[in-house]
Amino acid sequence: MTSFKRILGSLLLGIGASVSAIIMAPGEAEAQATTCQVDFQKVMEPRQALINRINGFRTKRPTAGQACSTLTQLVAADRKVIAWMTENKDWCQIPDQVVEQLQEAGTQATTSRDTACTAAKNQQSQIDRAKAQQQGGPPPVGSGVRLPQGAL
Repeated sequence: MTSFKRILGSLLLGIGASVSAIIMAPGEAEAQATTCQVDFQKVMEPRQALINRINGFRTKRPTAGQACSTLTQLVAADRKVIAWMTENKDWCQIPDQVVEQLQEAGTQATTSRDTACTAAKNQQSQIDRAKAQQQGGPPPVGSGVRLPQGAL
């Protein structure tokens, strides 16, 4: 997860540098760059909010379910940003390298999401099993034979 955060950080720096380079273009390109920057910020803000939330996981550890939910939202946000960048790559002069970096970060986010969601499912099934055992419910399949209770 640490390398994931490093990649996201470097990705944001790279994307920011690309947008800054576009802004410095003179004349007509300046209006184009401003439009690109405004549109890019609208698409990128939800993603950045999710990254900030993930960075907050360092101080307050999330449950597997919270991590799964947040990473699922990040994967969706990545897809939106990648789609916007691909659609506007030529118009906004976005380098191929920036799009590729975001795609790599998206792949890593998907892997992290899958891991977190699998952990959340396993955690929930353990909780359900423990509750069933506490309530005297039937044991899960494959857990052995249940002995009769009471006087024999």
